[in-house]
Amino acid sequence: MRLNRQFIRTQLIAQNILSKNAPAKRENATENPAAVLEKAYSRLKSQSSTGGINQFNYSKTSVSGNSGTFSKVYQSANDRTVTDTGEETVIQSQNPYESESDIRIKILDEKYSRMNAINKTKSDPLGYIKDKYQNSKSPYFRSDLSAAERQAAYDNETEWLFKGKAQNYNLQDAVFRNVTFHGEVEAENEKVYQRGQVNQQLQVLLNRNHIHIPEGTELTFTITPIDYQVRVSGTDDQDLIKQIEQVLQSGDNSKELFLHIMKSQSSDSAQFSEEAYKKYQAAREMYEVTGYHLKDLEVIDGRYVTPEGRDLMDVYKEELEKDPVQKQTASYAISYYRSELSKIAEAGYNAIPDFILSIDYSNGSLRDVGQSKSYGTGDTGWLEALKRQTGVNY
Repeated sequence: MRLNRQFIRTQLIAQNILSKNAPAKRENATENPAAVLEKAYSRLKSQSSTGGINQFNYSKTSVSGNSGTFSKVYQSANDRTVTDTGEETVIQSQNPYESESDIRIKILDEKYSRMNAINKTKSDPLGYIKDKYQNSKSPYFRSDLSAAERQAAYDNETEWLFKGKAQNYNLQDAVFRNVTFHGEVEAENEKVYQRGQVNQQLQVLLNRNHIHIPEGTELTFTITPIDYQVRVSGTDDQDLIKQIEQVLQSGDNSKELFLHIMKSQSSDSAQFSEEAYKKYQAAREMYEVTGYHLKDLEVIDGRYVTPEGRDLMDVYKEELEKDPVQKQTASYAISYYRSELSKIAEAGYNAIPDFILSIDYSNGSLRDVGQSKSYGTGDTGWLEALKRQTGVNY
């Protein structure tokens, strides 16, 4: 059996401690072997790196007070500075991000890979796990853990034992004692992070093109769907407006900014209309797959028809079926968009408002409009209030 290298070192330390204590044991009561191993493991951990996830100590004496450490791990994982790579499209609506959930899984993977290595050295690994978490009379019993934490440890260790690696975790683990998580806060944290990245990317784009926006200038960027044309307002400097519009419309920058605005919308956004959004979805899908824009096509008998006289949905189906992967689900897409196009044709394309999105810009940051939540620099006091309200402490 190949043992975990760190576990082997732990066992050697434990043996040394036992050897040094041998004379005392003959004269005094013997020390609990589990306690000796625990001391050795704690000593080994104290000697290891204190950076990142390794700051989490899994010994009996260090399962509390982890909120500060988790915060450091989270901040470190998402500390990314945007640099100019020279690519035409700089703005990205979705940037690499490690969520709180991602980090929790990493922490638990590290913890239980080690615990699993220890458990598998026992003649009866399952019995050993049960002793630790279910048998209060066992010398290995983890009385220092709460009932919920023991259940979590039992669930997680047996997952590793039976499956080789956990596919599901019980998150009431002791390693997260005193750390409070909340789903809404996690979602909002990611939006704040994405805004920070897009702010940096926009600045890279401006710097590359030697565009300086004076401090205190309050601009609004308005983007139309499908063609993603940008209109800048808020200043009388027409040269500045022209420069910004030109650089934002290079590559896919305006499209990515449009998608970023869309992903940053809150539930009370005045910019969001379900009818306009569905029109945008259908028009974008047709344009990206077939190359035809709905607004340019004629409607005959309730169907959009190409200049060549073909039913647009026939062209759409033909294009989807060229791709072996898309062909498998083409029937679902065709059914859905046929229905959506029928609704648009019946109402009239221009009768349904376009999904036009705007965002403000000032002092180096994009700032949301028409909603209660803004993710711009210095605009997130509402998120701190939400954290206090929900008890989130990292």
